[in-house]
Amino acid sequence: MERIETERLLIREWQKSDAPGLFAICQDPQLQRSGIGFYTSVEECGQILDIWIKNKEMRAVCRKEDSLLIGIIGLNDMGRYEGYKELEYAIAAEYRNRGYASEAVRGMLDCGFRILGLSVISAWVHSSNPISAHVLETCGFTLEGRLRRHARDKGDTLCYSILREEYGNF
Repeated sequence: MERIETERLLIREWQKSDAPGLFAICQDPQLQRSGIGFYTSVEECGQILDIWIKNKEMRAVCRKEDSLLIGIIGLNDMGRYEGYKELEYAIAAEYRNRGYASEAVRGMLDCGFRILGLSVISAWVHSSNPISAHVLETCGFTLEGRLRRHARDKGDTLCYSILREEYGNF
């Protein structure tokens, strides 16, 4: 999978030198509550990057203008069936509410459906995170349902998906 370019973003493979930037992103309490994995040291970030560097579908979200790392995005194999992946993303706190998440999600949708040939991309969002749910809805995802007390903190999880045939209809 090649790098993905959008209007303002470069969604690229991870590099070992990204460990300090990943650690900075992981210090955000809202991110820690969201259920996405977070890491407690630069060393631990380096260890996860060893894995992510091999997984070409886990990507760094960087601003094109200065190559600054501002987020995480990936398509994860959930073991369902060939052509089904789960989207995971996070944008650093100081770069939220600028449209970067929607832009990154659209970039991954395009890659997932057009390049990887996926048939379904799903995403799960903590019910206390309406902004992330709005990102998914803006990008054409459909709310499939609510898993009650599903999250690690016993909060509800909202389940979204988008089908290949729906992509581009938003």
